Amino acid sequence: MSRRRSIFDIAMLAVYLAAANPVLTGIPVHEYLGLGAFVVVAAHVVASGAGLAGRGRPGRLALNVVLLMALAATVVSGVMVSGDVLPALGLYATGYHFWDPLHALAAKVLLAALLVHVVLRGPAAWAVLRAKRPGRAAAMAEASSFEEDAATE
Repeated sequence: MSRRRSIFDIAMLAVYLAAANPVLTGIPVHEYLGLGAFVVVAAHVVASGAGLAGRGRPGRLALNVVLLMALAATVVSGVMVSGDVLPALGLYATGYHFWDPLHALAAKVLLAALLVHVVLRGPAAWAVLRAKRPGRAAAMAEASSFEEDAATE
């Protein structure tokens, strides 16, 4: 994990946290920021070179599957209950009483899974950001990853 990627991940987390709080941002900003957060998270998944499975770790694979399914359900249901994005495109979706509870549930599952993800991966990112020498940062991140592997297996 590089310093640049750690900073990108922190920025992505900040965008998600802003998007996840419609009371703070208002509904129109929440909807557009949510779509932007989806794009940024997709870039994060692509940038994760180890892939979804995390180099053969079944626990990480399960967490990543939950994260991606919750993200997909949140985005799709969010678009379906949209009060700003869809009307701006001249579209309207029916089934609000189905999509709205699904959106609320999926968003809560996404938040819980993201919290677990941050707890598991945060120490490696923090080690990279704390390190003053690039070589030391890589060694610290790798050591953190090995400790995590031992704890999850």
